[in-house]
Amino acid sequence: MNAGPSWLAGSQARGEMIAFAVRAHQLLGERLGRDLYSVPALDMLLDLYLLGNRKPRSLSSLCGAAHVPIRSALRTINRMTDKGLLIRAPDPDDARRVNVELTGKAVALLGGYFDALEAIRGGEREGR
Repeated sequence: MNAGPSWLAGSQARGEMIAFAVRAHQLLGERLGRDLYSVPALDMLLDLYLLGNRKPRSLSSLCGAAHVPIRSALRTINRMTDKGLLIRAPDPDDARRVNVELTGKAVALLGGYFDALEAIRGGEREGR
């Protein structure tokens, strides 16, 4: 059984905090409605972050994670690729397919975000 992405291999508390943050983001979209609350870039980044290196994520599958029309998702993917957050690579098993993965820069940015959330949570526990 695969333990998941190496950047999620920290403490169980960190993994739980990340899962909580992702679920809170999803819940807001569900409650408010995707027409009012839509952050496709974050949806896709979190999807790839949690997937890690366990298996490739196809471009079409990643578009579905954005909860927006495919054209909008593709534009968002193009912007994130241009900013150095995503890499597109041909699928070695299927030449018709393109896989997408996070760059080291994206992993570091998301890791820093979750570090900051942990610090906030730690401060709340200490009564700050």
